[in-house]
Amino acid sequence: MSLQFSRSLRSLKVDSFRASRIGMVLAIVFVFALLIWFFFAKVTLYEVSSEVEITSDGRIIAVFNEEGAKRIQVGQSAILRLEGKPDEQMLTLPAVVIDTREKGKVEIYSLETNLPDTIDLEKIKGMVEVEVEYVTPVSLVLRTSGKYINQSKIPISPQTNQEMQK
Repeated sequence: MSLQFSRSLRSLKVDSFRASRIGMVLAIVFVFALLIWFFFAKVTLYEVSSEVEITSDGRIIAVFNEEGAKRIQVGQSAILRLEGKPDEQMLTLPAVVIDTREKGKVEIYSLETNLPDTIDLEKIKGMVEVEVEYVTPVSLVLRTSGKYINQSKIPISPQTNQEMQK
């Protein structure tokens, strides 16, 4: 049996699709916010040292790979992370790069000079993270893909990095 024309118009008038419209507007606002973040957010890239040593006169020397050491310059901010006793958390200290040396060695200056007694300076373990640049997520994606940007391709995994060096 067919519907009368007046009943079909009445049912369309009553059903306003309000929930669907609100959901669509919220989804559009969310996607727009993600696009703004993707093009304008700042992401900090770090170079991480392979080892840290403290000399007898108190200087802190961090060893980086050669490619990473090329990106490090005097005056860049760094984070010094030192291991204490096994039951304690890793100690985090702000630092600054004060000298770059040959073969990937970088001298840093810790902004907090009072190290706790739990750290044995002869058997110190830790790492240094140096802020080398700020980039946007879109430039990271383009750099990783190796297209549309004149920089070297960033490997996604360590295995890819080892394959590129061979």
